[in-house]
This record gives sequence, structure tokens and C-alpha cells, in this order.
Amino acid sequence: MKLLLKTLLVLAVLCSCRSQQDEIDNTQPMYGEVEKTREQKEIDQEFIENSLKQFGTIDSSVAVQIDYAWRFYYNNDLKTAMKRFNQAWLLNPEYPNSYIGFASLLESQGDLADAKRYYNIGIEKDKGSVRTEICYQRTADCKEQLSDTEGTINAYSELTKSDSKNSFAFKKIGYFQMQSGQSKEEAIEAYNKAIIIKTEDAMTYNNRAYLNQTLKNCDEAINAYSKAIELNPEYISALVNRGVAEMEISQFEKAKSDFEKCVILDPNAGELRGFLVLAELELNENANACNNLQLAVNIGDKVATELMEENCKN
Repeated sequence: MKLLLKTLLVLAVLCSCRSQQDEIDNTQPMYGEVEKTREQKEIDQEFIENSLKQFGTIDSSVAVQIDYAWRFYYNNDLKTAMKRFNQAWLLNPEYPNSYIGFASLLESQGDLADAKRYYNIGIEKDKGSVRTEICYQRTADCKEQLSDTEGTINAYSELTKSDSKNSFAFKKIGYFQMQSGQSKEEAIEAYNKAIIIKTEDAMTYNNRAYLNQTLKNCDEAINAYSKAIELNPEYISALVNRGVAEMEISQFEKAKSDFEKCVILDPNAGELRGFLVLAELELNENANACNNLQLAVNIGDKVATELMEENCKN
């Protein structure tokens, strides 16, 4: 009798565990990949029918749920995002978008093994790679919004695998590698690829130049800044940066010329006038420097006040 009771208790525990394991969970991909009951399937069918009444077609219904999912993801509501991806999957399990959404969310939660599995399913289902590219872009947008630098780089890297001519993706990879303090050489290489694809982007030249400047490759930096300025003659950041690079190799006249252009473009920026003052002081043009310092002080530049006390006592 005791043995029978013990056996029944063990079976009860096993049944209890199995019931918990088999319970659907809409915060997990594909509802936890659990076989649904007849009642649950009837509820699913009712949802599909209501979606068709509201949005007209399955494709339209899926598109709405996918868009909602990315919006919730972007605003860091990962559970609701997963629920929406699940609803899109329920409407049409052949769409790759849901699988890539599942993967991206799992990646954000640190489940890299399952993330890879769902990425592969999504890619497998997207024969033309069009939807995959859109999903990687939206993944990158969400990761960037959530300050996940590594995730952003990974998303753009995956995007370049399916679209090797995507200059924007390479540009973003370079930018985030630069921001994260990762290998500057890798960031420069990403910018190089972006420039090869799109040769008329002044910002990419400016950013690549800045990286070279931090590596003390001043000549390469100046050449890239010059290209950025050629493309956009009013690009103040490139003019300032080129002037600073020129100061570093004692080309003070050239630096002064660049800073003068900056002051003309934005005469009310005390900081820009301060750069001009530094070049003038190096050229022993103290009178001009003091005049510019006074103008900067009038604008309200505190650094200019300190420089004026040091260099314009008379």
C-alpha cells in the first residue's frame, strides 16, 4: 500500500512538472513551441478571423503586428514586443520577420544559442533576403536606441552580409566601433568600405579622418578632411578638425586660414574664435589674437576670458 501511494505521488509530481513545461507562454518565441489544446486553437482561429475583418488580408494583419512589435522593442518593452511577434507568427508562420524578431529579442536577453537558431530559420524562409534586410535594419535601430553598441554593430554587420553595397551600414559600423573604443583600424576599414560604395559622403570622410588623426596619421587625416571640405565647403567640423591636425604638425598659417573660415561661417561661436586665437598666438600675431579674444569674451566664452588674462595683460 505504501509503495503504491509513493508511486502515485511520484507520478503526480511528474504530471505536474509536465503540465508546467507544456503550458503556452506568449513571452517566448512561438508560444514556447508547445502543442496547443483544442480550446487554445479555437481562440487562435478567432484572433485570425478578427484580424482579417479589421485589416482585410493576412499580409496586412502580419504587417501591422510586426510594426507594433518593433515599436515596443524600440521602447524597451521586450515582453510586449515578443507577444506581437508571436501574433504575427500565428497569422503566418512563413513570414521571416517574426523569426528574426524572436532572434533579436533573445539576443538582447543573452540567449545567443536560440537567437542563432531563429535567425537561421528567418533567413531560410526569406529567399530573396528583402525582408531579412529590413529586419536587420530595424534590429539595429532598436539596439541603438537601447544603447546596445555591440548589438548594433552585429546587426549592421549581418545587414552587410546580405547587402554588400549598403554604404550606410558600413558607415554606422565605423561610427559605433569608433564610439565604443574598439579597434580604430577596424573602424577605418568600415569607413573605407562605405566610401568605396558612396564616394560623395562628406561626413564619412570627416569621421575616417578623425580616426586617423587620433592615430597620429596627420597627413592621411588632413587629406580626408580636405575631401570632406571639397564636398561641403561649409562643413565646420571638418574645417576645425583639419585646422587642429595642421596645428599638430606646425602648419599654423594653414590652420589659421581654416579657423578664419569657421569664424566667418559662425561668428557667434566663441569656441571657434578661440581656435583662431591659438593659431594667431603661435604665429606671434598677439594683437589680432587679443582682438579676437575680446570678441569671444563679449560672446560669453569663459575659456577666452582665461586666455585673455594670460596673453593680453597690456
